[in-house]
Amino acid sequence: MKRLPFSLVAPCILLMVLLVSQVTTSRDNEKVSLLQPEFGSSPNLTKVQVDSTAFLHCSVINLQEDNQVSWIRRRDWHIMSVGDTVYTSDDRVLVSHREDSSDWVLQFKFVRERDEGIYECQVTMSNGQVKSRSVHLDVVTPEAIILSTDEYRIEKGSLISLVCILENALLPPEYVFWYQNDRMINYDTGRGVTVTTTQGKKTSSRLNIQNAQPRHTGNYTCKPSSSTPASIQLFVLDDKTGALHTDHTPGSAILINVALIFVAAFVTLAG
Repeated sequence: MKRLPFSLVAPCILLMVLLVSQVTTSRDNEKVSLLQPEFGSSPNLTKVQVDSTAFLHCSVINLQEDNQVSWIRRRDWHIMSVGDTVYTSDDRVLVSHREDSSDWVLQFKFVRERDEGIYECQVTMSNGQVKSRSVHLDVVTPEAIILSTDEYRIEKGSLISLVCILENALLPPEYVFWYQNDRMINYDTGRGVTVTTTQGKKTSSRLNIQNAQPRHTGNYTCKPSSSTPASIQLFVLDDKTGALHTDHTPGSAILINVALIFVAAFVTLAG
């Protein structure tokens, strides 16, 4: 039995190893080339409250070096970001992505109603084709409601009590301010004013004013933070006659007296 010299065996073994390594590498490259970027699981609706922070998620798996992820605003096809770069002068807008994550996040700080709409997450393929998925941003503005009619009439000396509730709120308000006309009255405790606010699934605020007087007549507004305010007109009535208490200026009183004189003279002449 003939044996190959060792000087020939070693080169043959090295050649076989190189051939096997080349075949394996070629197969691995073929597998990688067959993997195309795909969208993973992420919500297609993001609902947030005005003035809060909105996060729009786009999960992309099998992303290759020659692929690019972009965010587009659908209403005007404005490019919000390409990769990690933001293309807007609005400093409220950010894009974030961690190397160990498949999630590309478009972020809006202090979100506004005008930010609402559809945003597209796009992936540019190596052949120039584009894959996209849409995410709808829904911005909610809470609304204050005063539990009364548009006009609230109360007798002089009575307790004024107004209740305001907050509808469509996703988050509790930072504060609820009450105004009489243009003046905030939450802290007018020395004038008999108390405000009690209860935060929960539905925030409510109660305004109490002891011993209603003519000076309390006016427009009252419940104004929670980041919400649409509600207003009501309040009138203090005379406790005996039921007449409306208003503060007349001397000029207006003179006009009323003159008008009464003209009416009396007209009635006398007509008679």
